[in-house]
Amino acid sequence: MIRILLFLSLFLSLPAWAQGGTIAVVDFQLASQTVREGTQIQAELRTLQQSREARIKDMEKQIMGLRTEFEKQEMILSDDAKREKVREIQAATQEYQQAVMAAQQEFAQAYEKKAGALFQKLKKTCESIGAEQGYMLVLEVSQGGVVYSGNAVDITDELIKRYDAGG
Repeated sequence: MIRILLFLSLFLSLPAWAQGGTIAVVDFQLASQTVREGTQIQAELRTLQQSREARIKDMEKQIMGLRTEFEKQEMILSDDAKREKVREIQAATQEYQQAVMAAQQEFAQAYEKKAGALFQKLKKTCESIGAEQGYMLVLEVSQGGVVYSGNAVDITDELIKRYDAGG
C-alpha cells in the first residue's frame, strides 16, 4: 500500500519534477535516535526494559530453585507431595509466562506512545522544512521505500537541528 502511494505521489509529481522541482530525503530513524527527545525516550525505554527483565530473571531463578528442590526431594516425597510440588512449579511457570507477555506488551505500548508522538512531531518539522525550502517531494529513506536517492537533498541533519532548537 505504501509503495503504491509512493509511486502515485512520484507519478503525480512528474510534471513538477520536469519543471525543476527538487526532491529531498530524510531518515526519520536516524533523526529519532539523534534528537535530544529521542535519546531521552531511548533511555526511558531501556530503564523500563531493564526493570522488567530483572523481575523476570528473579522469577526464572525461583522456578529453577523449585525444580532443583523437587529433583532433590522427589525420591522421598509422597505421591500427593509430588503432585503438589509439580502444581507449584507449573503455577510459577505460568505466572512467569504471563509476566513475560505483560512486559512485552507494556514495552510495546510505551514504545508506540512515546516514539509515535516523536515521529509525528518530526514529521511536522520535516513538513515545515520541505515547504520553506520549496521541495516538491520529501521521501523517508529508513522505511524501505527508497533504494537510491541520487542527487536528492538529504535534510536529516537540518531536521535534527531544527527539532532540537524547538521546531
